[in-house]
Amino acid sequence: MDTAIDINFNVTASQKETIGLRASENGFDDISAYLKVVALKTQAFTLTPAGASTGEASVKLGFKVTESQKNQIEEKMKESGCEDLTSYLQYVALHAVVTAVVEVRSTGSFDAMLERIAKAKSNS
Repeated sequence: MDTAIDINFNVTASQKETIGLRASENGFDDISAYLKVVALKTQAFTLTPAGASTGEASVKLGFKVTESQKNQIEEKMKESGCEDLTSYLQYVALHAVVTAVVEVRSTGSFDAMLERIAKAKSNS
């Protein structure tokens, strides 16, 4: 069993606010879960200047991964030409869009599936 590894990086207060909005826009209630997904699932990209941010990067964000997930993140970082993990994580957290594949069960219609999801959300 893999041991959990903490990955942490600092962002400015305005970047944290933007990341929180991105997480919410993508359906995440928890920033840590969003960070983990975008770090693991974002395709290779060309790093472009993310725009100047004002202020000190003093807000700590982080998430837990396994050793193999950490290696996967580092490989994606290298494929994208990023020099360090912090730059990679800041970029994907600020710019990634999470996509999901919805599978419709053969035993029901798409509308029935949406009703089940809505019902499950209202019960939680």
